[in-house]
Amino acid sequence: MTPWLARIFSDSAEGLRGKTLALYALLIAANGLAWMWALLTFAGQPTLLGTALLAYTLGLRHAVDADHIAAIDNVVRKLMQEGKRPHSVGFFFALGHSTVVLVATLAVAAAAVALKAAPTVSRPLVASSVRVSRRCFCW
Repeated sequence: MTPWLARIFSDSAEGLRGKTLALYALLIAANGLAWMWALLTFAGQPTLLGTALLAYTLGLRHAVDADHIAAIDNVVRKLMQEGKRPHSVGFFFALGHSTVVLVATLAVAAAAVALKAAPTVSRPLVASSVRVSRRCFCW
């Protein structure tokens, strides 16, 4: 990790305002780069751009779910009891959570490609998994 990043994410109390502003700048830059990539990639495809905007908006809404707020609050309280400044707890929670979502998305995409490549094998597999999920979730 570069020294300036280490300074931003350190838990020392010195320079807290600067650390917070740097963290906000990092987040704004990352979001700006992501949206520039989306605009370039989905140019001429308004459906995909709209889907990206919908996913982004739903992700922002999901970020303030009660279980997420409770998890971050628990970590913040623990770090405060230890005398640390937990100003980047939410950032690392979001980073970890989005990594899990990304890995799950890649797994679903890989499974879809694998099933499409072998239709004679995939039909019975999909049919049996649908039957199992109906029995598990629909009683």
